[in-house]
Amino acid sequence: MPVTARRTSLSRAVSHTESAANRTTAKHRKPSRSAAPRAAAAVLSVGLAVSGGALVSIAAAPTTASAKALTPAQVRGHQPIKSRPLLRKGDSGPTVKFVQRALRLGPDGYYGNTTVVALRKFQLSWGIKVSGTTDHATWGRLTWAAKHKVLYGNKGGVKAQLFRDKVLREAAKLKGTPYRYGGTSKRGFDCSGYTGYVYKAAGKKMPRTSRQQYAATKHISRSAAKPGDLVFFKNGGGSVYHVGVYAGGNLLWHASKPGTRIGKGKIWTKSVAFGRV
Repeated sequence: MPVTARRTSLSRAVSHTESAANRTTAKHRKPSRSAAPRAAAAVLSVGLAVSGGALVSIAAAPTTASAKALTPAQVRGHQPIKSRPLLRKGDSGPTVKFVQRALRLGPDGYYGNTTVVALRKFQLSWGIKVSGTTDHATWGRLTWAAKHKVLYGNKGGVKAQLFRDKVLREAAKLKGTPYRYGGTSKRGFDCSGYTGYVYKAAGKKMPRTSRQQYAATKHISRSAAKPGDLVFFKNGGGSVYHVGVYAGGNLLWHASKPGTRIGKGKIWTKSVAFGRV
């Protein structure tokens, strides 16, 4: 036999033998698994364990423009009015609009130069530190001005209104104090002792008796009287016999009579006169 033919036959025999061996090995080898299916199975197992059978997606939702956090200037402008936030130039929001309305500006909600200038003027008129920002003192005066529909402190009548407001606060503080004839202290008051004490606490000294107090006041009509003014009661002959602090709406604060305590009551007669200090 030629040499070439013998080599060819031998090669075929070797190849046949290797193929058979490979088939035998493959028959007993466990099929391999790729890493990707194993990872997917692990994720699925965790999802089923957590959700009781339903796969839970934990992918984060995409961030949108509406979900962006407010800037510090916007946060200050959105704080409640009761918190009296320290607003300044550049802030924006509904609380800025409140300030602008109180200052009688067009409320656009942005704390710009116009708001700063108006607030400085407001602060100057009330004797508050001129800063152009809404500090605690400015908030107190600003909310009062908005409630009473006034603006600048140098306007006529504003100081008088502030005084009357203080009179009412002082009058209410003494609620429950017993009546005591001739009394002028917290141990007990008579009618004029009470009004004299209240007015002195508010900043103005009054004479001792109800008749003297009537003579020391400017007499005004009932329609012109405001809470914090004095109301005097007259007998048939026109003499003053009782006095109290007018509380508005046909009411007064007064020390009524022995056995009673200071409180708010109704004006029980039309024979009254009003006085303003």
